Amino acid sequence: MSKKDLNKINDKKYWRSLDQIADSESYNKYLKREFPEGASEMNNNWSRRNFMALMGASMALAGLAGCRRPREKIIPYVKPPEEVIPGVAQQYATTMTLGTSAYGVLVESHEGRPTKIEGNPLHPSTLGASNAMIQASILGLYDPDRSQKITHKGIEKSWEDFTEAWKVEFDKYSANKGKGLAVLSESYSSPTIHRLKKKFEKQFPKAHWVTYEPVSDENIVEGIELATGEKLQPIYDYSKADVILSIDCDFTLTEPENITASLGFTSGRNIETENDKMNRLYMVESAFSNTGAVADHRLMLTPKEIEQFIVALSKQLGLKATEDISQNITSEFSSWIEAIAEDLLSNKSKSLVIAGKNISPAFHALVMAINKELDNIGNTVKFNRPKDRSYSSINDLTALSDFIDSDKISTMGILGSNPVYNAPVDFKFERLLKKIENSIHLSLYNDETAKLCSWHLPMSHYLEYWSDARSVDGTASVIQPLIEPLYNGKSAIEVLNFLTTNNYTSGYEIIKDTWKNLTDGNKEKSWRRVLHDGLLSNSTLKTRNPKLKNDKIKRVLSNLENISSENLSFLFTTSPSTYDGRFANNGWLQELPNAVTKISWDNVAQISPTTAEKLGLENEDIVELTFKGHSVKMPIWIVPGTANDSVILELGYGRNGVGRVANGVGFNAYDIRNSDALYYGSGLTITPTGQKYELANVQDHGSMEGRAIVREASLEEYKHEPEFAPHAVHHPPLVSMWEDHKYDKGNQWGMAIDLTACTGC
Repeated sequence: MSKKDLNKINDKKYWRSLDQIADSESYNKYLKREFPEGASEMNNNWSRRNFMALMGASMALAGLAGCRRPREKIIPYVKPPEEVIPGVAQQYATTMTLGTSAYGVLVESHEGRPTKIEGNPLHPSTLGASNAMIQASILGLYDPDRSQKITHKGIEKSWEDFTEAWKVEFDKYSANKGKGLAVLSESYSSPTIHRLKKKFEKQFPKAHWVTYEPVSDENIVEGIELATGEKLQPIYDYSKADVILSIDCDFTLTEPENITASLGFTSGRNIETENDKMNRLYMVESAFSNTGAVADHRLMLTPKEIEQFIVALSKQLGLKATEDISQNITSEFSSWIEAIAEDLLSNKSKSLVIAGKNISPAFHALVMAINKELDNIGNTVKFNRPKDRSYSSINDLTALSDFIDSDKISTMGILGSNPVYNAPVDFKFERLLKKIENSIHLSLYNDETAKLCSWHLPMSHYLEYWSDARSVDGTASVIQPLIEPLYNGKSAIEVLNFLTTNNYTSGYEIIKDTWKNLTDGNKEKSWRRVLHDGLLSNSTLKTRNPKLKNDKIKRVLSNLENISSENLSFLFTTSPSTYDGRFANNGWLQELPNAVTKISWDNVAQISPTTAEKLGLENEDIVELTFKGHSVKMPIWIVPGTANDSVILELGYGRNGVGRVANGVGFNAYDIRNSDALYYGSGLTITPTGQKYELANVQDHGSMEGRAIVREASLEEYKHEPEFAPHAVHHPPLVSMWEDHKYDKGNQWGMAIDLTACTGC
């Protein structure tokens, strides 16, 4: 490769932000000073210094109670010493759950205090790795803002007071078989919770059980059921895919199973020589995501255009389900469809098409049909029939809301859920909850729902209780506590078992009752092995090769064909910091800058430069967003790569009365989240308020002093010139005040980041 060709490789220009391109005054200010004005101490009462003091206090509090190990026998991941040696850490295997996902982890413990969490190498959903939420979850254990008291109508009570009150309710509902009784739970994948649910339904056959979470796999599972007639769980193997098409699916960061997805994806991009092959990633999305940033080819479309894209691609691939459906495709992305279809067809059984949880069920069904057409099922994607699992259902929540509104529910138990904060705004759940005579709420915080319930019970942290879970492949794992509950909280299985039987049983005994039917052979030896490994080996579920119902897919798509796209489109996204809001009081995650916007401690209404120019808006302008009579005020943030005429809204902020970290941070996008548009929609209006809002953004923090931010070449260019990167930047001689150390023997330290396989830190 000639020098001219090498210069061509490095001819591309990169910039940190729009302010750098404009050479704005604010950008130059950042260059002149490493730390922006006021970064060392925020101009308010709640400073970072105060935050660190709070975290120090929480750790000190843990020091007082931290040596209280669980009474039951727990088994270290490695062979324990004969006696505890101060300063020598031990690791214990347990499981962290999030929605229907279960992540096997190893927790480091010092003298009975959990201090660090990593992935369990034996667990199929972590394989020894972890993510930010797993790492930061340990802070939730020591959070002094956690709920610490049982209350009845705001007055502190004891567990004995609650048990006496429930005895009256238990006798009443046992007599009428549960008429007027309801339970609202979060999604779960647990053999024990599933067993207790069946027990509850047997005890109270006329009661209602509803599962709801604001962020869930509901669309995915419904779409697969629509396509096959079966409720199936998909398991994706990115490591086997040479070509990946991701449709609004941020699989490296905010989608379920993002750990193994990242590991599998990057394994196909780790090239060591110019002769190695690399997988190819196509990304079609509205919001510029973490996964979109690493894509080889990225197409930005509005949510409605994404639906059109899926139909057009299926027609290009020759699917029967869409052969009779007319579809108007703009020339703008017709060439994309032809190229992607050709690449997918050239890699049958070695490709993978995935859609995110925001995509509606009908189009998930179509994606299922596309993978079937490409022979990917059984290769890059497999399916099993989920066991011991309950998915969120907006239809069930709607039915429950109607029952409450009709005064048919007199008592409701809420296990971990927070519907006052995150249920669709048109349900007006705050009003509904006030209509219930007796409400019982179990949660980690005295949150928005807890404050309106008759009874509130503090919930224990997952590092404090016994439970169990199943991963997406069906592997059964145990949740074992590393410490006694700091605030005498109860677990979901303990409360559910008590509501069902009117007798309190410890979580350990409840779990052992479940696992006596899961383990075989020597029961005690098998149980000890489970505690040691954190999981039951050889407990994966059998995979299935489902058949498609093309006629049903065709009927559903025909009904959706003429959805209008008026005014602005909008899309709700999962927060990589707060998830659905449950981690809002976690300072580590709040401090973590958004992977794309680089904003900390806030969420924004994200729009494209074109849309901003059309609406006359600038960064940090506060606007009022209105949809179907509901509104919320949020600041604008302009992000290149966002689809035009679209507004991206991050969930999980705008909490009140939860904790010192979460309170008043960000804006509550749930205030305009309607049951008709849970994930995306159109018809949003934007009204400027003329006000500004200062945001913490680290995008322009520091400077490369004129050096290239990225050294980049295509795979073909790399094959011709493997040493392009060192030659991309030539540094002037370094003038030093002292003689530099000479590295003439052995290795010397250095660091480089391979952006080909990097999915973020």
